[in-house]
Amino acid sequence: MIIGIGVDLVDVRRFESIIYRWQHRFLKRVFTDTEIRYCNTKKHPAQRFATRFAAKEAFIKALFPKEQEGIRFSDIEIGERESRPFITLHGKVRELADKHSISKIHLMLSHDGDYGIANVVLEGQG
Repeated sequence: MIIGIGVDLVDVRRFESIIYRWQHRFLKRVFTDTEIRYCNTKKHPAQRFATRFAAKEAFIKALFPKEQEGIRFSDIEIGERESRPFITLHGKVRELADKHSISKIHLMLSHDGDYGIANVVLEGQG
């Protein structure tokens, strides 16, 4: 059963200016060390960061369409396995997903030039 669907679109140029302005302080607040290492190894790190941020926003929209209070972006970690993105949950977000009986998270990421987009579909018992 589908529990929730979320989508988010991010302007990479805007995101790049945020990173430039706040630098590591911003990155450490939003991303895990693993995500930071991964994105910084790519040709266009801002594009990767922006798309992963979109994935975190899409997940929040899918699970918590009305309440986002107390959610830490770093508790939603975007990884990659066999060239496919996946989400790992930590802390309070993991507890809330368990409470909502989420059993599977489907994630799609895409980026093209100035935009990154993410789509999340949550499955569970409902």
